[in-house]
Amino acid sequence: MPLREFAVKGLEMKGATVSSSVVSFSSFGFSSSNVTNADQAVITARTAGVMVSWDGTDPTATLGHLIAQNESMTVIGNQKIQALKLIREAAADADVTITLEQATYRT
Repeated sequence: MPLREFAVKGLEMKGATVSSSVVSFSSFGFSSSNVTNADQAVITARTAGVMVSWDGTDPTATLGHLIAQNESMTVIGNQKIQALKLIREAAADADVTITLEQATYRT
C-alpha cells in the first residue's frame, strides 16, 4: 500500500502551569470544535519536566511518559488527546504548551 501524503494544520494553542496536582486536558480550555477535529496534540514542557498519561491512569512524578524541560511530544489520536493528564516531574512547576493539530490527507 502506498504511503499517503498529508498536511498538518494548527487548530489552537493553550498554555497552563502544571504543579503537584494532576492537570487534565479539559482544564486547558480548548474550544469544543477544535477538540473534536484534533488528530494530534504537540505538548511542550517549557520550564520543567512533566509526566504525561493518556490511558486513564493519573501520572505521578515516577509514573507516566516524561517530557523533559524544553522538549516536546506528539500524541496522535483524538481519544488519547482527550484523555491526557499531566503532573510536574520534580519539585518545580512546569509551564506547558499544547497545540491541537488536524491532519488533512492529500488525494
